[in-house]
Amino acid sequence: MLVTQTAQSNQLTSFHWLEDLSHQQAGYAVATGAACRAGDRPVQLWLPEGRAAPVLETLEQWSQHPLAEFLNCFSVRWYQDAEDLKCQAIGNRGSQQCDLALLPRELQQHQLVFVTAEALSIASATHWQMVMPTSASVDLLAHEAGHWLGFADEYAMSTTLAVDYCNGRYQHPSVNVVTTTTNHVTSAELQALWQRLPWRDAVKDWRELAQQDGKGVWRLGSDNSVKVGLFASNTCAAVANVYSWKPVARMTAMEYHDVNVWPPIYLELLRTLE
Repeated sequence: MLVTQTAQSNQLTSFHWLEDLSHQQAGYAVATGAACRAGDRPVQLWLPEGRAAPVLETLEQWSQHPLAEFLNCFSVRWYQDAEDLKCQAIGNRGSQQCDLALLPRELQQHQLVFVTAEALSIASATHWQMVMPTSASVDLLAHEAGHWLGFADEYAMSTTLAVDYCNGRYQHPSVNVVTTTTNHVTSAELQALWQRLPWRDAVKDWRELAQQDGKGVWRLGSDNSVKVGLFASNTCAAVANVYSWKPVARMTAMEYHDVNVWPPIYLELLRTLE
């Protein structure tokens, strides 16, 4: 069912209803169904009028993605001309940021903006806004949505980003990456590290986080036989004397989105945040 943005709605359905809306007149739309709960603030989708078919296909797949459990409440705003979005490249990577014409009540909504590939150099996400190409795969959407949910990149961040993140200057702690300034610690230091892990409850014994040498010093890093522990990530590779760690040994979607691997511990961590 299609209703206006101002209608009272507690729920949002899957995207079957969007298939016939590729030529919807620019403006507001929202659907009702099972994905939004009372009190939810929908993510506002910005879709190009007449060119949204690839996005609709991706969103249909999204409803079956593991992260849809945590991010699947949307409203829709159509636009006619990409220039109206006032997007521009910022930073060394050319990440896009759009100066959207938002109503006061929309300032606290997340904005997911889809633009044609020729108008976009790189997909990117900030605290309130995500900009994606209309050709984006569901795996790419999941990686960027992961940032909104609290996941940090597990590949090597650019130097500009890494200098801030790896030195503790970030908007919120990540649920999948922790940092240390050394990779050798005492028993007391290892126990303190275990206590601050977001995934601490999944680690049975603090000693599973490191290997002990003959002098009683612990070298950080779990044995590969450990399912959930402390494993090196490439996140802080650009910053000297900072080590970054993740819960699992295997490559995940936060390192390379195409693998589409979301370990159970990652989903469990999100559930603890709800």
